[in-house]
Amino acid sequence: MSEEAVSGQQRNGRPKTSHHPETDPERKDKNYYGIPPIKHAHWTWQIPIYFWIGGLGAGAHMFSTVAQLLGHEDEALQRASRYTVLVTMILSPILLIWDLGRPERFLNMMRVLKLRSPMSVQSWSLLVFGNLAGLLAARQAAKDGLLGRDNVLARLAVRLIPDRLLSVLALPVGLNVGSNTGNLLSATSVPMWARNWLFMGPVFLASGLSTALSWLSLVLNLTRSGEAKTLRVLHRAERATILVEAVLIVASLARMGRWSKPLFSREVVPLFVGGTLIGAILAPFALLTGRESRGKSIIASLLALVGGLMFRFAMIRGGRISADDPEAYFTFASGESAPQPEDAV
Repeated sequence: MSEEAVSGQQRNGRPKTSHHPETDPERKDKNYYGIPPIKHAHWTWQIPIYFWIGGLGAGAHMFSTVAQLLGHEDEALQRASRYTVLVTMILSPILLIWDLGRPERFLNMMRVLKLRSPMSVQSWSLLVFGNLAGLLAARQAAKDGLLGRDNVLARLAVRLIPDRLLSVLALPVGLNVGSNTGNLLSATSVPMWARNWLFMGPVFLASGLSTALSWLSLVLNLTRSGEAKTLRVLHRAERATILVEAVLIVASLARMGRWSKPLFSREVVPLFVGGTLIGAILAPFALLTGRESRGKSIIASLLALVGGLMFRFAMIRGGRISADDPEAYFTFASGESAPQPEDAV
Protein backbone atom coordinates (compact mmCIF):
# COMPACT_ATOMS: atom_id res chain seq x y z
CA MET A 1 0.00 0.00 0.00
CA SER A 2 1.39 3.45 -0.85
CA GLU A 3 2.46 5.95 1.75
CA GLU A 4 -0.31 8.36 0.63
CA ALA A 5 -2.98 5.69 1.12
CA VAL A 6 -1.69 4.88 4.61
CA SER A 7 -1.66 8.57 5.60
CA GLY A 8 -5.18 8.90 4.21
CA GLN A 9 -6.37 6.19 6.57
CA GLN A 10 -4.66 7.66 9.64
CA ARG A 11 -4.65 10.99 11.41
CA ASN A 12 -2.05 11.78 14.13
CA GLY A 13 -1.07 8.13 14.37
CA ARG A 14 -4.66 6.95 14.97
CA PRO A 15 -7.02 5.26 12.55
CA LYS A 16 -9.13 7.74 10.65
CA THR A 17 -12.86 7.13 11.03
CA SER A 18 -15.88 8.92 9.71
CA HIS A 19 -18.16 8.35 12.65
CA HIS A 20 -16.62 7.98 16.11
CA PRO A 21 -16.32 11.27 18.07
CA GLU A 22 -13.30 10.13 20.11
CA THR A 23 -11.16 9.28 17.07
CA ASP A 24 -12.45 11.87 14.59
CA PRO A 25 -11.82 15.48 15.70
CA GLU A 26 -14.32 16.69 13.11
CA ARG A 27 -17.08 15.03 15.15
CA LYS A 28 -15.82 16.02 18.60
CA ASP A 29 -18.53 16.75 21.22
CA LYS A 30 -21.28 15.34 19.00
CA ASN A 31 -23.53 12.54 20.25
CA TYR A 32 -24.75 9.75 18.02
CA TYR A 33 -21.60 10.44 16.01
CA GLY A 34 -23.15 13.71 14.88
CA ILE A 35 -25.58 11.86 12.63
CA PRO A 36 -29.26 12.96 12.78
CA PRO A 37 -31.34 9.93 13.84
CA ILE A 38 -34.35 11.09 11.80
CA LYS A 39 -34.69 12.62 8.37
CA HIS A 40 -35.90 16.16 8.05
CA ALA A 41 -38.70 17.11 5.68
CA HIS A 42 -37.37 17.83 2.21
CA TRP A 43 -40.26 20.17 1.41
CA THR A 44 -39.53 22.99 -0.97
CA TRP A 45 -41.05 26.48 -1.10
CA GLN A 46 -44.35 25.14 -2.40
CA ILE A 47 -45.41 23.69 0.97
CA PRO A 48 -45.27 26.84 3.15
CA ILE A 49 -47.13 28.72 0.41
CA TYR A 50 -49.65 25.87 0.25
CA PHE A 51 -50.11 26.12 4.03
CA TRP A 52 -50.51 29.89 3.73
CA ILE A 53 -53.12 30.05 0.99
CA GLY A 54 -55.03 27.09 2.48
CA GLY A 55 -55.39 28.94 5.77
CA LEU A 56 -56.31 32.13 3.93
CA GLY A 57 -59.11 30.40 2.02
CA ALA A 58 -60.44 28.68 5.13
CA GLY A 59 -60.41 31.93 7.11
CA ALA A 60 -62.15 33.90 4.36
CA HIS A 61 -64.95 31.34 4.17
CA MET A 62 -65.30 31.27 7.94
CA PHE A 63 -65.70 35.05 8.26
CA SER A 64 -68.12 35.45 5.35
CA THR A 65 -70.27 32.51 6.50
CA VAL A 66 -70.50 33.79 10.08
CA ALA A 67 -71.41 37.25 8.74
CA GLN A 68 -74.07 35.69 6.54
CA LEU A 69 -75.55 33.65 9.40
CA LEU A 70 -75.66 36.77 11.59
CA GLY A 71 -77.68 38.54 8.91
CA HIS A 72 -74.98 40.86 7.59
CA GLU A 73 -75.46 40.74 3.82
CA ASP A 74 -72.68 42.64 2.07
CA GLU A 75 -72.38 41.71 -1.61
CA ALA A 76 -68.82 43.02 -1.89
CA LEU A 77 -67.71 40.90 1.07
CA GLN A 78 -69.44 37.78 -0.24
CA ARG A 79 -67.98 38.31 -3.70
CA ALA A 80 -64.44 38.77 -2.40
CA SER A 81 -64.76 35.73 -0.15
CA ARG A 82 -66.25 33.38 -2.77
CA TYR A 83 -63.63 34.13 -5.42
CA THR A 84 -60.78 34.07 -2.88
CA VAL A 85 -61.75 30.62 -1.64
CA LEU A 86 -62.08 29.35 -5.21
CA VAL A 87 -58.60 30.55 -6.22
CA THR A 88 -56.95 29.21 -3.07
CA MET A 89 -58.59 25.80 -3.49
CA ILE A 90 -57.40 25.63 -7.09
CA LEU A 91 -53.84 26.55 -6.17
CA SER A 92 -53.58 24.37 -3.05
CA PRO A 93 -53.65 20.94 -4.76
CA ILE A 94 -51.43 22.27 -7.55
CA LEU A 95 -48.75 23.27 -5.05
CA LEU A 96 -49.13 20.01 -3.13
CA ILE A 97 -48.82 17.87 -6.27
CA TRP A 98 -45.93 20.05 -7.45
CA ASP A 99 -44.01 19.27 -4.27
CA LEU A 100 -44.90 15.55 -4.43
CA GLY A 101 -43.37 15.46 -7.89
CA ARG A 102 -45.78 12.92 -9.34
CA PRO A 103 -49.54 13.55 -9.68
CA GLU A 104 -50.39 9.90 -9.08
CA ARG A 105 -49.13 10.21 -5.51
CA PHE A 106 -51.97 12.63 -4.76
CA LEU A 107 -54.46 10.36 -6.51
CA ASN A 108 -53.27 7.41 -4.45
CA MET A 109 -54.19 9.30 -1.29
CA MET A 110 -57.76 9.58 -2.57
CA ARG A 111 -58.26 5.82 -2.81
CA VAL A 112 -59.20 5.53 0.86
CA LEU A 113 -59.97 7.88 3.75
CA LYS A 114 -57.84 7.24 6.84
CA LEU A 115 -59.19 9.30 9.72
CA ARG A 116 -56.04 8.68 11.77
CA SER A 117 -53.80 10.01 9.01
CA PRO A 118 -53.53 13.84 8.92
CA MET A 119 -52.30 13.67 5.31
CA SER A 120 -55.28 11.58 4.20
CA VAL A 121 -57.73 13.83 6.07
CA GLN A 122 -56.11 16.93 4.57
CA SER A 123 -56.29 15.54 1.03
CA TRP A 124 -59.98 14.69 1.36
CA SER A 125 -60.71 18.03 3.03
CA LEU A 126 -59.13 19.84 0.08
CA LEU A 127 -61.27 17.82 -2.31
CA VAL A 128 -64.56 18.41 -0.47
CA PHE A 129 -63.91 22.04 0.41
CA GLY A 130 -62.69 22.76 -3.11
CA ASN A 131 -65.82 21.34 -4.72
CA LEU A 132 -68.15 23.20 -2.37
CA ALA A 133 -66.16 26.38 -2.98
CA GLY A 134 -66.50 25.80 -6.73
CA LEU A 135 -70.29 25.57 -6.49
CA LEU A 136 -70.50 28.71 -4.36
CA ALA A 137 -68.20 30.60 -6.72
CA ALA A 138 -70.24 29.43 -9.73
CA ARG A 139 -73.41 30.78 -8.12
CA GLN A 140 -71.64 34.06 -7.33
CA ALA A 141 -70.34 34.34 -10.90
CA ALA A 142 -73.83 33.73 -12.27
CA LYS A 143 -75.23 36.34 -9.90
CA ASP A 144 -72.56 38.83 -10.99
CA GLY A 145 -73.35 38.23 -14.64
CA LEU A 146 -69.98 36.66 -15.42
CA LEU A 147 -71.70 33.68 -17.01
CA GLY A 148 -73.68 35.93 -19.34
CA ARG A 149 -76.86 37.96 -19.11
CA ASP A 150 -80.25 36.34 -19.65
CA ASN A 151 -78.52 32.99 -19.63
CA VAL A 152 -80.60 29.94 -18.71
CA LEU A 153 -77.65 28.19 -17.04
CA ALA A 154 -76.86 31.30 -15.01
CA ARG A 155 -80.45 31.58 -13.80
CA LEU A 156 -80.49 27.89 -12.91
CA ALA A 157 -77.22 28.20 -11.02
CA VAL A 158 -78.59 31.05 -8.89
CA ARG A 159 -81.85 29.21 -8.29
CA LEU A 160 -80.63 25.64 -7.73
CA ILE A 161 -77.36 26.11 -5.82
CA PRO A 162 -78.29 26.57 -2.13
CA ASP A 163 -75.92 29.32 -1.05
CA ARG A 164 -76.52 29.30 2.71
CA LEU A 165 -76.69 25.51 3.02
CA LEU A 166 -73.46 24.91 1.11
CA SER A 167 -71.72 27.64 3.12
CA VAL A 168 -72.66 25.95 6.39
CA LEU A 169 -71.69 22.50 5.11
CA ALA A 170 -68.31 23.79 3.95
CA LEU A 171 -67.57 25.57 7.23
CA PRO A 172 -66.28 22.59 9.31
CA VAL A 173 -64.36 21.22 6.32
CA GLY A 174 -62.75 24.61 5.77
CA LEU A 175 -61.80 24.88 9.43
CA ASN A 176 -60.09 21.52 9.12
CA VAL A 177 -58.18 22.72 6.04
CA GLY A 178 -56.95 25.71 8.07
CA SER A 179 -55.95 23.83 11.22
CA ASN A 180 -54.93 20.41 9.96
CA THR A 181 -51.71 21.72 8.42
CA GLY A 182 -50.49 22.29 11.96
CA ASN A 183 -51.74 18.87 13.05
CA LEU A 184 -49.89 17.35 10.10
CA LEU A 185 -46.61 18.79 11.38
CA SER A 186 -47.19 17.73 14.97
CA ALA A 187 -47.89 14.14 13.92
CA THR A 188 -44.21 13.70 12.97
CA SER A 189 -41.20 12.80 15.13
CA VAL A 190 -39.62 16.22 14.76
CA PRO A 191 -39.12 17.43 18.37
CA MET A 192 -40.13 21.06 17.83
CA TRP A 193 -43.34 20.09 16.06
CA ALA A 194 -44.30 16.99 18.03
CA ARG A 195 -43.80 18.69 21.39
CA ASN A 196 -46.33 21.37 20.42
CA TRP A 197 -49.10 18.97 19.37
CA LEU A 198 -51.59 20.77 21.63
CA PHE A 199 -51.33 24.22 20.03
CA MET A 200 -50.01 23.56 16.53
CA GLY A 201 -53.44 23.21 14.91
CA PRO A 202 -55.04 26.20 16.73
CA VAL A 203 -52.12 28.55 16.04
CA PHE A 204 -52.17 27.69 12.32
CA LEU A 205 -55.94 28.26 12.24
CA ALA A 206 -55.63 31.60 14.05
CA SER A 207 -52.86 32.68 11.67
CA GLY A 208 -54.97 31.62 8.69
CA LEU A 209 -57.95 33.62 9.94
CA SER A 210 -55.71 36.63 10.58
CA THR A 211 -54.33 36.58 7.03
CA ALA A 212 -57.82 36.04 5.62
CA LEU A 213 -59.25 39.06 7.44
CA SER A 214 -56.29 41.14 6.27
CA TRP A 215 -56.81 39.96 2.69
CA LEU A 216 -60.54 40.77 2.70
CA SER A 217 -59.85 44.18 4.23
CA LEU A 218 -57.15 44.83 1.63
CA VAL A 219 -59.44 43.87 -1.28
CA LEU A 220 -62.32 46.02 -0.02
CA ASN A 221 -60.03 48.99 0.58
CA LEU A 222 -58.26 48.76 -2.77
CA THR A 223 -61.52 48.37 -4.71
CA ARG A 224 -63.29 50.94 -2.51
CA SER A 225 -66.18 48.52 -2.14
CA GLY A 226 -68.02 47.11 0.82
CA GLU A 227 -70.06 48.84 3.47
CA ALA A 228 -68.45 51.02 6.11
CA LYS A 229 -69.89 48.69 8.74
CA THR A 230 -68.12 45.74 7.12
CA LEU A 231 -64.73 47.46 7.28
CA ARG A 232 -65.27 48.41 10.93
CA VAL A 233 -66.17 44.82 11.80
CA LEU A 234 -63.17 43.55 9.84
CA HIS A 235 -60.81 45.84 11.76
CA ARG A 236 -62.21 44.74 15.12
CA ALA A 237 -62.00 41.10 14.06
CA GLU A 238 -58.41 41.60 12.88
CA ARG A 239 -57.36 43.06 16.24
CA ALA A 240 -59.08 40.27 18.18
CA THR A 241 -57.59 37.55 15.98
CA ILE A 242 -54.10 39.02 16.26
CA LEU A 243 -54.41 38.92 20.05
CA VAL A 244 -55.57 35.29 19.96
CA GLU A 245 -52.70 34.41 17.61
CA ALA A 246 -50.19 36.12 19.91
CA VAL A 247 -51.47 34.22 22.95
CA LEU A 248 -51.29 30.92 21.07
CA ILE A 249 -47.72 31.63 19.91
CA VAL A 250 -46.65 32.42 23.48
CA ALA A 251 -48.37 29.24 24.67
CA SER A 252 -46.62 27.30 21.90
CA LEU A 253 -43.20 28.61 22.92
CA ALA A 254 -43.91 27.70 26.54
CA ARG A 255 -45.08 24.27 25.49
CA MET A 256 -42.04 23.65 23.26
CA GLY A 257 -39.61 24.83 25.91
CA ARG A 258 -36.01 23.94 24.98
CA TRP A 259 -37.18 22.48 21.67
CA SER A 260 -38.18 25.95 20.42
CA LYS A 261 -34.50 26.87 20.09
CA PRO A 262 -34.44 26.53 16.25
CA LEU A 263 -36.94 29.40 15.97
CA PHE A 264 -34.28 31.71 17.44
CA SER A 265 -31.41 30.39 15.35
CA ARG A 266 -29.54 32.69 12.99
CA GLU A 267 -31.33 31.20 9.98
CA VAL A 268 -34.88 31.37 11.33
CA VAL A 269 -34.94 34.36 13.71
CA PRO A 270 -35.49 36.95 10.90
CA LEU A 271 -38.55 34.98 9.80
CA PHE A 272 -39.93 34.27 13.26
CA VAL A 273 -39.09 37.38 15.26
CA GLY A 274 -38.93 39.88 12.42
CA GLY A 275 -41.58 38.46 10.10
CA THR A 276 -44.00 36.86 12.55
CA LEU A 277 -43.81 38.54 15.95
CA ILE A 278 -43.15 42.04 14.63
CA GLY A 279 -44.46 41.94 11.07
CA ALA A 280 -47.63 39.88 11.58
CA ILE A 281 -48.57 40.78 15.16
CA LEU A 282 -47.07 43.88 16.77
CA ALA A 283 -47.00 46.22 13.76
CA PRO A 284 -50.50 45.41 12.38
CA PHE A 285 -52.04 45.60 15.87
CA ALA A 286 -50.47 49.01 16.45
CA LEU A 287 -51.67 50.30 13.07
CA LEU A 288 -55.22 49.05 13.68
CA THR A 289 -55.40 50.63 17.14
CA GLY A 290 -56.62 54.18 17.51
CA ARG A 291 -57.83 56.37 14.68
CA GLU A 292 -58.73 54.31 11.61
CA SER A 293 -57.67 55.29 8.11
CA ARG A 294 -57.60 53.62 4.73
CA GLY A 295 -53.82 53.96 4.41
CA LYS A 296 -53.08 52.46 7.82
CA SER A 297 -55.49 49.60 7.10
CA ILE A 298 -53.79 48.77 3.80
CA ILE A 299 -50.31 48.78 5.38
CA ALA A 300 -51.51 46.62 8.28
CA SER A 301 -53.09 44.15 5.87
CA LEU A 302 -49.93 43.84 3.79
CA LEU A 303 -47.78 43.32 6.89
CA ALA A 304 -50.12 40.66 8.26
CA LEU A 305 -50.23 38.82 4.94
CA VAL A 306 -46.45 38.76 4.52
CA GLY A 307 -45.98 37.94 8.20
CA GLY A 308 -48.36 34.99 7.97
CA LEU A 309 -46.31 33.58 5.12
CA MET A 310 -43.07 34.15 7.06
CA PHE A 311 -44.56 32.28 10.02
CA ARG A 312 -45.03 29.16 7.91
CA PHE A 313 -41.54 29.37 6.46
CA ALA A 314 -40.18 29.80 10.00
CA MET A 315 -42.04 26.76 11.34
CA ILE A 316 -40.87 24.52 8.50
CA ARG A 317 -37.25 25.70 8.56
CA GLY A 318 -37.21 25.47 12.34
CA GLY A 319 -38.53 21.93 12.14
CA ARG A 320 -35.78 21.04 9.70
CA ILE A 321 -33.13 22.28 12.13
CA SER A 322 -34.83 20.43 14.99
CA ALA A 323 -34.83 17.17 13.03
CA ASP A 324 -31.12 17.57 12.25
CA ASP A 325 -30.20 18.00 15.94
CA PRO A 326 -29.42 14.60 17.54
CA GLU A 327 -29.46 16.03 21.05
CA ALA A 328 -32.92 17.53 20.55
CA TYR A 329 -34.30 14.24 19.30
CA PHE A 330 -32.75 12.07 22.03
CA THR A 331 -33.83 14.36 24.88
CA PHE A 332 -37.31 14.45 23.37
CA ALA A 333 -37.53 10.68 22.81
CA SER A 334 -36.03 9.79 26.20
CA GLY A 335 -39.07 11.05 28.04
CA GLU A 336 -37.88 14.55 28.86
CA SER A 337 -40.68 15.83 26.64
CA ALA A 338 -43.30 14.38 28.99
CA PRO A 339 -45.29 17.04 30.91
CA GLN A 340 -43.53 17.99 34.13
CA PRO A 341 -45.08 19.61 37.24
CA GLU A 342 -43.10 22.78 36.62
CA ASP A 343 -44.28 23.11 32.99
CA ALA A 344 -45.94 26.44 32.34
CA VAL A 345 -48.39 24.89 29.88
